[in-house]
Amino acid sequence: MPYKRVSVIILRGDQVLLVKLKEMDRALPRSTWVFPFLELGEGDSPRKAMGDLLTNLSISFDIQDKIFRYVPSENPKLSYIVYIVSYKSGDPDVSKYFQTYKWVNIKDITAYSTSFMDSNITAYLNDVADKYAKFSFNKT
Repeated sequence: MPYKRVSVIILRGDQVLLVKLKEMDRALPRSTWVFPFLELGEGDSPRKAMGDLLTNLSISFDIQDKIFRYVPSENPKLSYIVYIVSYKSGDPDVSKYFQTYKWVNIKDITAYSTSFMDSNITAYLNDVADKYAKFSFNKT
């Protein structure tokens, strides 16, 4: 039976928040670093679930216009809706859903994340990192 997840890519400059799973997931091993996500129930609103997830993480954020949808090639029964948000403030509290968290440079994501990432998301994040680098370089 197909199932859906809402996932959030939280941007902080040229970094993203990755979380480590607390327990084995039906699609991912326990030790996997991933973007924060929640599984959606039948009839759940993805946008509301995304807001609930971020509220439970205890951070302030701004929602960006960019939304991705994809089905991982290694698991065609799984469908992701991915929101992009900008981190504003707060110390992430991941204890409700996840084991721990780490802010990771966008260019280093593949060293941490073992899960599949859509090529459109990868291209978007690389563009964000490149723009951040240009902006930071121009400020000095």
